[in-house]
Amino acid sequence: MTRPSPPGVTLTDIGCGRPLVFLHGWSVDRSFFAGQEILAGEGFRVLAPDQPGHGHHPLGSTPASMAGLADALGDLLARTALDGAILVGWSMGATVALDHLARRGAKGIAGLVIVDMSPKVANAPDWPHGLAGGQDLAAALQAADRMEGNWPLYAPRIARAMFAAGEETSPRVAAATATIAAGDPAVMAAFWRSLVQADHRGTVARLPVPLLAVAGADSRLYRPAVAGWLAQTAPRGGSVTIAGAGHAPHLENPAAFNAAVAGFARSL
Repeated sequence: MTRPSPPGVTLTDIGCGRPLVFLHGWSVDRSFFAGQEILAGEGFRVLAPDQPGHGHHPLGSTPASMAGLADALGDLLARTALDGAILVGWSMGATVALDHLARRGAKGIAGLVIVDMSPKVANAPDWPHGLAGGQDLAAALQAADRMEGNWPLYAPRIARAMFAAGEETSPRVAAATATIAAGDPAVMAAFWRSLVQADHRGTVARLPVPLLAVAGADSRLYRPAVAGWLAQTAPRGGSVTIAGAGHAPHLENPAAFNAAVAGFARSL
């Protein structure tokens, strides 16, 4: 079963059963969850929107910030009247989900899956679980200025960082590069600045729904210890590490990723 998108929203919405809402990462789009559409045949309703400013969803009047994207998510959840939904946030999508839960609560939401993401991207003296390269907030903000000034240079770098080492010349890196390069540099830089300033450690500690943290064993962006921190800090948390995957386990090992998400959803 395929449903039409609500006005003004680009949305994949297929299948019936418990809703799984897949939220893509920064600078990409919902097509990165094509490998999860198979779950629509396994008793789930699969939803994957293009978030504002990404893919085929224009930014419009949405602020280029995590709060702006979270408000757009809240509007989508209200318009689709979902009940018992699982939010599956990959990278920036996890920050969007956490912002929504922090400010709007968990109405209609039964669980959260965080995919290879830290609740605080920037490292700090009290926080070693940010970007694996050790960047602090000042360095992350400086990177935004450089990206805005030369987006074509950074698009392939961002794409390569998504995948485990050895994927540099693969077709999916080339496809990811093309998607990223199509983004508006000023909009992407604005989202990045908002993303790296977010701090949802407290949100995780007070999370009102069960959490599954999914790590890529070979992620070049975040260490697997981040998923352990999430699982230990959330009131009802667990974690799983996907072998043979980097920052995008849903693309690199979709069978293992889909099994983890489906198992978590069925456990609730």
